[in-house]
Amino acid sequence: MINKLKQFGFFQYGKVIPGLMIYGKPAPYPVLNERAVRAGAGIAFALGMFAFFHAFYLGDFLYIRILVVFLFVDFFMKVIIGVKFSPLSALAQLIVHNQAPEYVGAVQKRFAWSIGLFLATTMIFLLFVFDVQGPINLLICATCLIFMFAESAFGICVGCKLYTFLKKLGIIRETEYAPVCPGNVCSID
Repeated sequence: MINKLKQFGFFQYGKVIPGLMIYGKPAPYPVLNERAVRAGAGIAFALGMFAFFHAFYLGDFLYIRILVVFLFVDFFMKVIIGVKFSPLSALAQLIVHNQAPEYVGAVQKRFAWSIGLFLATTMIFLLFVFDVQGPINLLICATCLIFMFAESAFGICVGCKLYTFLKKLGIIRETEYAPVCPGNVCSID
């Protein structure tokens, strides 16, 4: 059954491109188009800024409630089901489809999206289970905004950096090939 689902793109985190070389090194691992990832982060950032400032200045958390459900679903798709079924990834890919792809490793992006899924899940519980609306929500939202801004504006994936750090500490197991980050900044040699 799982193999049947994988044929349709379920549970796939990037794609393996035979013979792909990134920065002169073989990349036989799953990769994603960094341009689409950054575009998706930019869209999420714009939506998040609107929701954040609406809550911050007006005290109305309606847009944060809507956005957090959307982001939860999007991160869930990216982390558990596969990038192909993420609404933000689909829109972002459509936006950058004419640009030459810049491939990066999928594993560290999945780790970064896991952080987003954790934060979105925390917000779901705070907003919908415990009915908490206040500074803690704004702090979590601001953290997400900082991560999304760093990704979309500067190409700095904070989650990817954390992934690399944990890998260097030995908390995350070493792989045969170190997946490449944008600009080759998290290469582990």
